[in-house]
Amino acid sequence: MERLALDRFSSPWLRNQHLARYRWAAGFASGLRVLDAASGTGYGSRILRDAGAVHVTSMDLSGEASGLAFVRADASRLPARHGAFDLYVSFETIEHVEDDDALVREARRVLSAGGKFLCSTPNRDLLSPGLTLRDRPRNPYHVREYSIGEFESLLASAFPRVTLFGQTWFSERHRSFLARAGGWSNVLSVRLHQLSNLARLPRESETRHRPEPLARGGVPEVVIAVCEA
Repeated sequence: MERLALDRFSSPWLRNQHLARYRWAAGFASGLRVLDAASGTGYGSRILRDAGAVHVTSMDLSGEASGLAFVRADASRLPARHGAFDLYVSFETIEHVEDDDALVREARRVLSAGGKFLCSTPNRDLLSPGLTLRDRPRNPYHVREYSIGEFESLLASAFPRVTLFGQTWFSERHRSFLARAGGWSNVLSVRLHQLSNLARLPRESETRHRPEPLARGGVPEVVIAVCEA
């Protein structure tokens, strides 16, 4: 299973990306009942708890996962009552599930009035140029990958307000270059983007991956949505 464990090696930018995302989400958590779905090893759940959440429930489909008040569960069929949580965090999950509509509907169902669903996914324009929503990604753990517009449309089908943020920014010129390369070979475009991350390694830090509003311009590697119930 594709998951980050802080006690095992991972690329520095991937590790920093995940940590920056949860530290950003922690800014929403104080005083709330929080669900961390696809909690993995539970490091994100602990960040949310330490930010002042009233209670954090960790859920994951894998029996090898862990977390706070851990429950083994499928994100498309959550064992929780309507309105059970004020904040639902699920990062890098939706591209893994067969029924993405069910995941979004369940997120709306378990949130209280005014609650927020924080959800992220890789941007296909940078991670898999040349492919469409219907194409199976090269990443063997992903069912599909979304463009920014497709991701927003899916979430807007259940939530009245969706605000988009991004992480790990690249230029529009870089996106266009990858799109041209992807027209020849998806493998080539993926390798070129990986090389661009390697070139940034000397300047690598968690701060570089801090989520920022999509309106800032540029193209994010990861798209994050704040969905309000």
